[in-house]
Amino acid sequence: MQREIHGGNVYGREVRLDFSVNINPLGMPQGVRQAITEYTAWDETYPDIECTDLRRAIAQKEGIAPEQILCGNGASELLMAVVRAAAPEKCAIAAPSFSGYERAVRAAGAEPVFYELSHDTGFGYETVCDRLSKMTVQMLFLCNPNNPTGNTIPEQILTEILQFCASKKIRVVADECFLRFHPHYEKMSCKRFLKQYPNLLIVNAFTKFYAMAGLRLGYLMTGDLSLLHAVAQQLPEWNVSSIAQRAGISALQDTEYEKRTRQLIEKERRYLIQEFLKMGCTVFPSEADYITFRLPQEKTGFLLKERLLEGKILIRSCANYRNMPPDCYRIAVKQHADNEELVRQVWRILIQ
Repeated sequence: MQREIHGGNVYGREVRLDFSVNINPLGMPQGVRQAITEYTAWDETYPDIECTDLRRAIAQKEGIAPEQILCGNGASELLMAVVRAAAPEKCAIAAPSFSGYERAVRAAGAEPVFYELSHDTGFGYETVCDRLSKMTVQMLFLCNPNNPTGNTIPEQILTEILQFCASKKIRVVADECFLRFHPHYEKMSCKRFLKQYPNLLIVNAFTKFYAMAGLRLGYLMTGDLSLLHAVAQQLPEWNVSSIAQRAGISALQDTEYEKRTRQLIEKERRYLIQEFLKMGCTVFPSEADYITFRLPQEKTGFLLKERLLEGKILIRSCANYRNMPPDCYRIAVKQHADNEELVRQVWRILIQ
């Protein structure tokens, strides 16, 4: 049943176009595919339990020390381990946002405390500090860009949140799994605050940007080495396979792939936004590789996901996100031909 709270549930369904998961439409970099094929000779050897070479590659890419990095079997494993290691009593989670935070919090025996983002501001984080001042929490989750809306946190608001949380000794877990799609990733990533805020932890993954969902590879960055060690104690040995480690190293080297990805996403996201606006939908601001839209008022209650699935196209309903109108849907940004096909089918269902 857990799969239904995420996209990508194509199993048992006949799907030809999956817009429900936000994976790089270019697919895995060619160098990654080659690395996977060539590294099968090591399948009978235990992987490096410390992920030494991979952490060095990530450190060089991110401009931080390898000692500040911990690798995991995807971001989800690391989220679980962070909450268990930090052992907060209560954790603040935005609504709407990624359901994995609540799952990690409850699994660790902590209590999630939700703060609602305003529909009127495109679900921005403007009121977070005010909400936090009325709470007693030990951990805050930030999703930047947020999921499912795709909006990023403005610089001023981000620094206000970090300063407030530091003064209240609240740990901040910043999820940046989609941020690398942004052309200004280096300027926007919270990694520039790691020295200033030891209460800050950043979770990232290879899943979305490098289209490596099946390989399961993520990493955690923080300046709190004591906490990082405690998080590591919550992970099983050899949790990152040899193939995933080699694939990650190869992915980080392909700068041309990064450039092509960002150009494609920016162009195709703009196309999808324009087309859905033409259909009378409300489209929420997005700087990610997906957009979320709300059906026109006269179509409220219309089962768009089910109608599209009749044509073997899968999109993500936002009905089970907290604080989201039930007639909202999230779609991935894909290659132009696929995006055109989705637009044609939605036009046919909603307009014609």
